[in-house]
Amino acid sequence: MHDPKEAADELRRCVTKLGFLGALVNDTQRSGTDGDDMIFYDGADWDVFWSTVQELDVPFYLHPRNPTGSIHDKLWADRKWLIGPPLSFAQGVSLHLLGMVTNGVFDRFPQLKIVIGHLGEHIPFDLWRINHWFEDVKKPLGLKETCKKTIRDYFAQNIWITTSGHFSTPTLKYCIEEIGAERILFSIDYPFESFEDACSWYDRVDLPKGTQEEIGRGNARQLFKLGSFKDCDA
Repeated sequence: MHDPKEAADELRRCVTKLGFLGALVNDTQRSGTDGDDMIFYDGADWDVFWSTVQELDVPFYLHPRNPTGSIHDKLWADRKWLIGPPLSFAQGVSLHLLGMVTNGVFDRFPQLKIVIGHLGEHIPFDLWRINHWFEDVKKPLGLKETCKKTIRDYFAQNIWITTSGHFSTPTLKYCIEEIGAERILFSIDYPFESFEDACSWYDRVDLPKGTQEEIGRGNARQLFKLGSFKDCDA
């Protein structure tokens, strides 16, 4: 993910020749002579890549990565316990995804399918506030519109979240209410979390059976266009 055209060509090769069902990328890439610059994928120079993702009709999973370089030194070095799942993962991916929203990536490529983990990297809990500032504050003031739809529209049409590393029933229920059960996929987050903890929680989760099955496997089966697999109809 350092060159948009090369990334697009590699994705096409993986999907058409190797049978990949999507792509997973660890957030921003490092670049520059000292490796301290950051490459985001929300600029127009990445349109060739997103055009290929849309054409191939495969999901793209935007996964977190650890902070490095001067970002690590300035923000996280004295707060090491906040690196990773406690905070830095959500901070990085939420910035990147909201950058894609506000810089018009989903407007230019309305069929994109983006997956983010950890029950939405904090974004679902700020949906009202984000939407309020986009729709009620900035647009009425005549500020330049950077995206054509609302943040809720993009979550309804382009974005899925997973339960990875976030095994909380009240939090899951909140996300179901905010963005809908059809946008949520069961996931574990190994090796950060254990299969046993994730599965034990989800087997006992307090949800209607149909909703539990939808999140547990049905949504993933549809999103990744899976055929039959072991116990798929159990």
